[in-house]
Amino acid sequence: MIGRTISGRYLIKQGIGGGGMGSIWLALDTQLQRHVALKLMSPHFLSSAGARQGFAQEAKAIARLHHPHVVQIYDYGIDGDTPYIVMELLEGEDFAALLDQRKRLAPAAVVPLLHQVARALTAAHTAGVIHRDLKLGNLFLARVGGEEVVKVLDFGLALLDTGAEAPTPDQDKELLGTPHYMSPEQMRGQRGLDHRTDLWSLGVVLYLLLTGEYPFSVNTLKDLSKSPMSLPLQPPSSLVPELGAEMDAFFAQVFAADPAQRFSSARELASVFSSLVLAGRPIRAAKLLVVDDEPLMATVMQQRFREQIQASVYEFIFASNGEEALERLRQHPDTDVVLLDLNMPKMDGLTFLNRVGEVHPLVKVIVLSAYSDMSNIRTAMNRGAFDFLVKPINFQDLKSTLEKTLKHVGELRRMLRSTEENDVLRMFVHGGVVERVLSAVRTPQSLEGEAVEGTVVFIDVKDFSPVIRSQQPAPALRRLNLHFEAIVPELFSRGGVVDKFVGDAVMAVFRGQGHLGRALDACLAARQVLRERASRPGEQSHHVHGVSMGVDSGELLSGSIGAPALGRLDYTVLGDVVNRAAWLASLAGRDQLLIREALRDRLGASFECSAARPLQLPGTSMPLAVCEVVRRRTLPSLDEPTLPPRLRESGEPPSS
Repeated sequence: MIGRTISGRYLIKQGIGGGGMGSIWLALDTQLQRHVALKLMSPHFLSSAGARQGFAQEAKAIARLHHPHVVQIYDYGIDGDTPYIVMELLEGEDFAALLDQRKRLAPAAVVPLLHQVARALTAAHTAGVIHRDLKLGNLFLARVGGEEVVKVLDFGLALLDTGAEAPTPDQDKELLGTPHYMSPEQMRGQRGLDHRTDLWSLGVVLYLLLTGEYPFSVNTLKDLSKSPMSLPLQPPSSLVPELGAEMDAFFAQVFAADPAQRFSSARELASVFSSLVLAGRPIRAAKLLVVDDEPLMATVMQQRFREQIQASVYEFIFASNGEEALERLRQHPDTDVVLLDLNMPKMDGLTFLNRVGEVHPLVKVIVLSAYSDMSNIRTAMNRGAFDFLVKPINFQDLKSTLEKTLKHVGELRRMLRSTEENDVLRMFVHGGVVERVLSAVRTPQSLEGEAVEGTVVFIDVKDFSPVIRSQQPAPALRRLNLHFEAIVPELFSRGGVVDKFVGDAVMAVFRGQGHLGRALDACLAARQVLRERASRPGEQSHHVHGVSMGVDSGELLSGSIGAPALGRLDYTVLGDVVNRAAWLASLAGRDQLLIREALRDRLGASFECSAARPLQLPGTSMPLAVCEVVRRRTLPSLDEPTLPPRLRESGEPPSS
């Protein structure tokens, strides 16, 4: 199989795993020069018309969901007699591997995972897609753009809103789904399943993550499938006492035999769970992670701070290297401060500083290192360390530094709690950042401003003001939000973060490697999506406006602005780059994407640009030379990747 080319385009390079009806392979898309996950139907299913239809239905189900928490499909076809699906390549591990490593997760660690799955299910259910096989193995924690992002996989049993069941081999002989996760109505093979069967399966996943045990045995579920009566559920607090009686009541509603008695949506289920976790969180000791390979460090810290430990002022956890420290942070998302040595085996402190943002973006790190290591300390501060102390440690100095750092953390935590009271904000802020922040006891962004490099995008729905004047408020807002729902996923999928919605425009910020190119790609993709939707029958009245777009790139001032005393702060970016992007968008024509002429050289041959008339921006004496970005001409090539041991789309390694 390795070395085979599918449809003259996809070169198979290595096996990754297996799904329900096929095997997953690492392949090179020779046309676009990118690596993808290629799913091929297993040979023993090829003769089954039902299996082939089910395989095609999987592709259709995924294609409906252009969502950051759903694995993305690039292509579908048939090579010879073998159907195939081409998907994005993911690096990371599924929830089954995660649970196998940790045995069970703290509720605070589960909150961000649950919210991301809930977003994906909400998008699926809104699009008329019922997954029907939600389980640990089909939920994947992927590393995407420096973040850990949950992806829902394997829509092979998905039910679409046509009402037709997805045919599979031996449909009459076996149940569709994984018995441990199936709702009673799914166990009965009931027709007319709705989205609440997925909510039952999500409840099983949640119960497993918290307790390490299934809520019901398969035999119990079979009994439940024969009767509408509820069966006794083992309260999760009987397995993990700290979960408490309120969590028992929560799961009693999750596993109600009557679907009408369950939660109405994935979003509601996740919100109620989060509120229970946060409401039940007591005033606690400050949690400190000490990362040092010296064997006596744990003993010394416990002796020096024994009074604070006994008084529940401090709680210490320990790791001997950066790799172990990242896992400790995953297990303890409420960690306040990391005390970090620089010279360690496996993963040193500088590498840890590069990686810590993937797991806990806003934890405060204090570096502990030797006098002779001053050059590395400078590098550590440039990589985001909050403070540093030199060895041998002056413990009075360490105590003062800890008090200062924890005071800073506490002030910011109170600020973020007040921001959280506005529930609408959660709908518009990037889940990969905010949900981890909210779950980790609201650890925050810095109040102090900093200069950063980035690109700012303004996408304005063109000529929308007449709609506001001529239509009733509700339909006008619905029309505007339809545009935003098309635009925002394109921004997110290329690493952009929505900073704010300003009237009928959206502002997004791109940072990191290739931020300007990714921003332009997002704008061009959003424009194309809106054009396609405007061309569909019945939708012309909603998407006929088009967009005007302005992009600028350079140094930004990043920080929190507002009224700290009132607990109302917004984390945003400011500066000439923001102002220019906004004015370029306001002056652009329909479906125009304008940038400064000065940025053209940075694009090289990647984008086709044409000169536009100079524009006079407010507050300037000279016209600004601008150009219009027409299209992308070349695609960036990918370096040859090495395949990490846990890289796959879904399932177990393929059998030989």
